[in-house]
Amino acid sequence: MSFLANFFNKPAQPERYKLVASLNAYSGSVHALAISNDGHILASSGTEGIKFWDVQSRKELTCSPHECRGTVSCAVWATTRQTTAEMLCYGTGLGYIVFVRRSLIDKTFQEICARRLGSGFEITCLSWHSSADGNIRIAVGTRDKMVQVLILNANLQLQSVFAVQLETTIPKSVAFTDSRDIYVFGLYDGNFMKLNEEGNVIKEINCQSVIGHAAVHQKHGVFVIDNAIDGFTLYRLEGEGESVRTFTTAVPSMSVPKQVVFGEEGKVVIGGSDNGLVYVFDRKTGQIIQTLRHADVGLVQTITGRDLDGRCTITSASPGPGRRKTTIKMWAYDYAAQKVPESPLKNHWSLLSILMILTQLLALLVMSVFLLVNYKDRFFDTAVNHLQYVTSATAANDFSRHVKAAMMFEDYSGIKTEGRTKGHATGDIRLLQELADKLMELARAGGEIDEDEHQEDYDNEGAKVNYLVAPEQQG
Repeated sequence: MSFLANFFNKPAQPERYKLVASLNAYSGSVHALAISNDGHILASSGTEGIKFWDVQSRKELTCSPHECRGTVSCAVWATTRQTTAEMLCYGTGLGYIVFVRRSLIDKTFQEICARRLGSGFEITCLSWHSSADGNIRIAVGTRDKMVQVLILNANLQLQSVFAVQLETTIPKSVAFTDSRDIYVFGLYDGNFMKLNEEGNVIKEINCQSVIGHAAVHQKHGVFVIDNAIDGFTLYRLEGEGESVRTFTTAVPSMSVPKQVVFGEEGKVVIGGSDNGLVYVFDRKTGQIIQTLRHADVGLVQTITGRDLDGRCTITSASPGPGRRKTTIKMWAYDYAAQKVPESPLKNHWSLLSILMILTQLLALLVMSVFLLVNYKDRFFDTAVNHLQYVTSATAANDFSRHVKAAMMFEDYSGIKTEGRTKGHATGDIRLLQELADKLMELARAGGEIDEDEHQEDYDNEGAKVNYLVAPEQQG
């Protein structure tokens, strides 16, 4: 990406994300957006509580009245391995963690569990993990430097796994590892920590900047943070604090946290701004792929994304000026449709392809055995006849060449023959030529040469002629 492209925030490639929806939520700020794991429902939350939207119809869904527990600060969708029913878990500024699920009867969203944690400090971040036993593990960070893990069991009751207070770090983002350890990202000190299942710190590095928000991509082994200075910075999970690259945006006019997420299966980095834009970067090159115009000006602080069936959906929110309603916009891109199928030669052998090849080889072997058992005599006779034909044709050709050589010798040699001797020699040669021609004719016709059949013949008047006797010796 050239300097001018960065300066004017122009995309390096043709636009691919298309605006698919624009929703007017409510007055006030939206602090959290979350798209359900099946991609059907969007939850927006902030100073005015929670609202749910049908992604396809763009219509607001009904939510049963429940007690207001403060401004909603964060939200995630969670589901168990035993059921496909999803529930929304959200945290509030008064320290409440709340679970909401859609009723199968009247289709309204109802509160199923709520608890105030600790001393009631703001819940700053949430993450979830589905356990093999069917329970949901929830990692929670709070403003008083606490990190704790809870389990929501099958009876919809919360159980504590551990709670640990960090020394200087206020957790801004948390994420589970594949082994149920926890990554923690500090807001002001820029610390990145890894906690084991007992809550012990087993790794700690410093990112050399504040962390406005963070996202983790386990498959690629990386995480990205909002550095609150000039954009977003990428790091390796197993690194020692050295950055991989920075995704540069326009210089912010104010230092405020902006959310950042991965998209397109980790191929792009998506983040907000304070100039009305949503940035989409190429993760490997750091170039701007596209800028999405959320508003002409102002803070775009809240971002979320969801990959589902080869489609990446980006959702953003920002407060309207004055008392106007908050605008939520959704963009989508079908990235799977742009993939070029790999050549079959590049694919590894699959079990199915190996079985197909073995089946074909077995069928060929069975067919060969069947033909050999049932038609071996015919094959043998055909081979013998062909050999006889080739042998007879070769012999006839050789004999014909010798006769023609004799005739040429007689015609062109300097030897003088007179009277009866000359006639006898010429007659012998002519008889040999006729016999050779007959042999060639039979050979070409594919017939068998029988010695008894061709030792004698008849002249034009029907008299038997023996070609092996000279004409002057006949009758």
